[in-house]
This record gives sequence, C-alpha cells and structure tokens, in this order.
Amino acid sequence: MREYYNHYYATGVNAKSPWDNRYIKETLEKSLAPYILEQKIRGSFDNSSNSNPKKIGYGVNFRPYSAVWINEIIANMNLKQFSSPFKYRPNNRGIAVRNLLARALPTNDPFFYKLSLPGEGYPFDNLQESAIWAGAPVYIIGETSDKQWLLVLTSSYIAWVESDRIAKTSESFIKKWQQYAKQKMVAITKNKLSIFDLENQYRFNAYIGAVFPGKNINKNTITVLIPIADTYHRAKISFARLNKKDAKIMPLEATPHNFVTIMSSLLGRPYGWGGMYFYNDCSAELQSLYTPFGIWLPRNSSAQINAREKIDLSENSMEEHLKHLLENGKKFITIIYIGAHTITYMGKYPNPNSAAHEPIALTFQNVWGNLKPADGSYRAVVGKSVLLPLLTKYPEDPKINSQANHKYFQISFLDKTMIQE
Repeated sequence: MREYYNHYYATGVNAKSPWDNRYIKETLEKSLAPYILEQKIRGSFDNSSNSNPKKIGYGVNFRPYSAVWINEIIANMNLKQFSSPFKYRPNNRGIAVRNLLARALPTNDPFFYKLSLPGEGYPFDNLQESAIWAGAPVYIIGETSDKQWLLVLTSSYIAWVESDRIAKTSESFIKKWQQYAKQKMVAITKNKLSIFDLENQYRFNAYIGAVFPGKNINKNTITVLIPIADTYHRAKISFARLNKKDAKIMPLEATPHNFVTIMSSLLGRPYGWGGMYFYNDCSAELQSLYTPFGIWLPRNSSAQINAREKIDLSENSMEEHLKHLLENGKKFITIIYIGAHTITYMGKYPNPNSAAHEPIALTFQNVWGNLKPADGSYRAVVGKSVLLPLLTKYPEDPKINSQANHKYFQISFLDKTMIQE
C-alpha cells in the first residue's frame, strides 16, 4: 500500500507520483528536447519518410496517411514550447475529472498498419498508449496551439490527452486529497459503475483499477472523494456515495475468494489495445486485477515482470517451463511474461482432456491473438479476458504453439519485495 500511494498521490521522500516535484524533474529534464520529439514522430508516424512498407500507417478509410496529416499535427503540437530548459511549475499539477484515452500524438485519428499483415490492422491503433482513469493525478507538460490537447506525465508514461478532462490542482486541493488518501484508499470493484455526486449529478463511469480517497464508511456504503472542475477548469473536491458491493477499502484481503470475485468482474470483457474504449489489454488487465489488493504494477508487460525479482526460464524447454510453474507457482500472485504479454497463474487443476487427469497450469489473461502456430501464419483470435490452460497441445487446434513454448518465459511473485531503482 505504501508503494501504491507513493506512485499515485505522494509528494516528498520516496514519491514517484506526477504530483512530486523531484519525480517530475527527474523524468522531464531528459525527455523534452523538441528535436528528439520530432525525430521520434517523423520516424514512427510520417509515411513520407518511412521506407518500410510494413510501417506505413492507415486511417479509418484504410488509406495511407499523407504528409499533410502528420504536418498539421506537428504544427499544432507547437514544439517550440519545449525548446527552453525544463522548469517545474507547481500549478501545472492536475487530475483527471473524466476517463481519458492517452495518445502518442494529439489526435483521435487511429494509425493502423496494413490490415493484410498478420497481427495488424484493427484493433492495433499504434497511437493508442493507455487509459487514464478519473481521479488519476497528472503533471501538465504543455498544450497544443488549439488548446484541445495537453501533454501530461502520469506515474508511468508521457502522453497526449484531451484538455477538457483535466483540471489543475491547487496546493490546498492536493493536501486535502492526500490527507484522506493516507487514511484510506478505495478501489472500484465493478466495471462501468456510474458515479454520482451527493446531489445525484452524474459525473463519470468508474472501472476496476480506479482508486479514490475514502471519507466515511457506513453499514452499506462508502463515501469517497471525487474530482470535479469549476468554470475555470480548476479542480474541486466533491463526494460520491458508493455501495459496498461496488467498492472496497484497500487493501482487499488477498484470499482466493476475493481474487475470484475480482476476476469474475473482469472475465469475458473485450480486449482493448492500449485501453481503447476503456477495455483492458494484457498488462492493463493485471493492473486492474491487483489494484484492489493494493499491489502496484507498472503499465506495460515488460515493466511488470521487471518490477520484482524474476526467474528467467527462457532457455529451458516447454516441459521444464510447465514443471517449474506447477512446482513453484503461487496461486493468483505469480505473473508470467512470454514476450509482450503477461498473464496470471491461477494454480494447477486436473486436465479434463486426459484420462490420467494429470495436473495442468491454469491462467487468467486478457488476450487478442497470442495463440498461433510456430510459423506465425495465422492467429486464433480470442479477443477477451479468459481462463486458459497452458497445454503442450490444444485439442481444438494442435498446430497452435503453446504459450509455455514462447521465446521468453519469465515468472515473478507479487509477494516479493519491489525492486529498488
């Protein structure tokens, strides 16, 4: 819980929050040279300077973008605002008052690679970075010329977001928010929960993974602080009363029953690349799953497996991967990384497809099309969060390469100490 608070709201010693001046300075002093930003944009999203046909970007009409498209976006970014040495401004701290899509460029236009390429096209919008939940703190780095977009720092990444969903926070707002959060933090445990203030005015939807400071606990309800924006888009504190069935005081006790309860609320939801449409991809699914238990995880899959001590079994055989997992895996708190994809180990269960009923490893994961043959010639699209066994062969399609047979196979345990940077 201390680690979670330090990443989310903290200021001062050990803080890694976008409200902490030291974290902000250390992150941004080396990140904002405009020529670096433009070079990255040109290399990644400018079709006219891209010689690799597999990296040509297409829009919603399945046509490649012209130079006009990227040049208009770059002009609107006003890169000159980043030309001076970074200067920390406490009044640029802010908070999300609605849920946000975090974008690599200030546009809602998608950037798909060619649909005929394996694993490309919809839903893989390469401009989509993540989702930012209402109530999440940010630091505002800059804004577009038309003021419709803000470049913000979160506790995990830098991205562009729509400006009307961010409100600037005063020092008094932050202190009051921290005061309540230090006493209790409340995690949402039901997806797409409509949040109303105490005057019954709708404010936003909340999702599993969202967190708010708690105020009062009654027999059936929990009152939480929620952020709203005033006329000048300054953050104000309001309150919402939540049913105890839909929200829990953190940390939720890490019992099998509670893990299954949270998983059941996530199970079957569509896959959302980079949090698109406020659905989860694989790493966002793990963030959402573990948030109620007060377990902090970074945003992307490679960072998640490296956040704690890991065991790298990549050089071992598939059979050795499964043997080690079955002998050493801990239910619900073991995560597995197989290269750009993370999953949760749920324990060992008897194989229903075998007369011997030998034990097999069961996982919980949100997956699009990670299941494919060794030659990558096609993919079996799942497209949602599922319970999936790690089998050596799948009876539905024996050509499918087991997830236990990937190039990478690393595991870590969430009850181990966080790695100190």
